Amino acid sequence: MRRTLLAVALLASLATGSHAQTPPGKNGTECAAGAPYLNAEALKKAGFELPVFKRYCYSDKAGSHVLLLGEKQDLPFPEEKLSSAIQAALYKVGADGGSLTPEWSIRDFPGRDEAGVNFRSKLIELTDIDGDGLVDPILVYRFFEPDGADRIVNDDFVGRIKIVTFHQGRKATIHAITGNLDGDRRTTANASYFALPKPVQQHLVKKMAAMYSAGQFGFDNSYGFVPRKDVARR
Repeated sequence: MRRTLLAVALLASLATGSHAQTPPGKNGTECAAGAPYLNAEALKKAGFELPVFKRYCYSDKAGSHVLLLGEKQDLPFPEEKLSSAIQAALYKVGADGGSLTPEWSIRDFPGRDEAGVNFRSKLIELTDIDGDGLVDPILVYRFFEPDGADRIVNDDFVGRIKIVTFHQGRKATIHAITGNLDGDRRTTANASYFALPKPVQQHLVKKMAAMYSAGQFGFDNSYGFVPRKDVARR
């Protein structure tokens, strides 16, 4: 599947030394190369374990932040570089410009029968959605199924995807499974999603609809792309 679409505008980054509030509708930008808080020693001290492939910097009313995405990239296929583990972490940059304080982190892994996982970096957003002056990070990552021994199924109606949002530090997760038949597709969300402010919920629903229209993932659209509540397994 292509890593495409959702072009994003730039936000004032740490490279400029700006600590201004994030303008609504703007996005983070790649961190400046050589920033002291991103060297190997600083990342090890901060607890980031996987190889970093994306570094985003942004500022909001809480200060300056760094979002790191890590992929193991140990499962190469002709269609995609996949990983057996991914990691994302948000850090607040200290006033000294060299220290990192963890704010939140996630790790995830493909299932036993899946070929691997990777971030859909062009679908990541760092936007103040509800206008509270705090950026609401949105991460998207996709799980792929194998197609024989050395390929993956490159079909938007095969596999699953997760959309993870952090609002005021609390994590909300949407988990979607797709398929070629209506009954195969399912989109659910945890309780934290339904506790999000309405503008954030609506933004995520519009995001899924846009991804569907762009051929990026075959979401269940039977409820207008609104996720159903997770049902606890017995």
